[in-house]
Amino acid sequence: MNYEFDLNEWLPRFPLQEQHGHYSGGDITSPGDICNIEWLRRGMVDQYNWGRGIPVDIFVMSRGEPENRFATKIGGLPHRPRNLPWPCAPSGRPLALIAQFNFSNSIDIVGNLPGDLLLIFGDDSDGPVMPLHMEWQLLGTQDLVCSAEMPPDCMTIAPCFGNRCRMISYPDATRTTDSEYPQCQGKDVWSDYWIPQFQASQIGRAPFFIQENDDSLPGQLLCTIASVQSDTHLPYPWVNVPEPRCSPGEWRPDGKELMIGDLGCIYVFIADDGTLHSGVSSS
Repeated sequence: MNYEFDLNEWLPRFPLQEQHGHYSGGDITSPGDICNIEWLRRGMVDQYNWGRGIPVDIFVMSRGEPENRFATKIGGLPHRPRNLPWPCAPSGRPLALIAQFNFSNSIDIVGNLPGDLLLIFGDDSDGPVMPLHMEWQLLGTQDLVCSAEMPPDCMTIAPCFGNRCRMISYPDATRTTDSEYPQCQGKDVWSDYWIPQFQASQIGRAPFFIQENDDSLPGQLLCTIASVQSDTHLPYPWVNVPEPRCSPGEWRPDGKELMIGDLGCIYVFIADDGTLHSGVSSS
């Protein structure tokens, strides 16, 4: 039901590349981001006690609106009935779709849920996008809202949609070396905290938590919305866009991609009674 991302197919296109004499972990939006993490994992396999592995579904992003309305996505047009009242902030301002998650491929890692899709709405006119409006929707819903019926004065988020990649997160991983940095192919690896766990839009129980108390909400983690930061100079900044965003040495202002604080995340938890809780975190 989600678009799929075949990591083994993409790895040959993105061999490991050093940055100023070292390697580095990073957050994930583009194909090159997840390939970089996988190559580093393979090259550092003997430098960690990895501990338990927890499956997660990472979403590598394509630009624009998906053909399938029910795909996991950031921003844009939700899979939602047209006759349902639009969610609004206490000020009366219409909320924008922050993210839509399709859980149909992920039931094995999160269990049965009240619906097939979770829609998450918010607004940043007063600063942070909280509080959020969250609602469940079902696959097969007919008579969906169209773009012409969307409120015109919502927060603007450039839409992108996810391509699912099943990965393993290692929340208990510890390094086996005492050096300042772990090594890969004889070079230091910076920001290695992004390697055992992923900072990415994802479904699953074990993302990279930016702050120590990000896992303190009631219930179990369900999904994570990550800021969108596609690669600037490599090919395929998006799964469906082969050309780099900029030429070497050139920088262009970002568009309206979702940015949560300073490259932050929104974490959504579900309690035993089905109640949803959310928290925002950034570095």
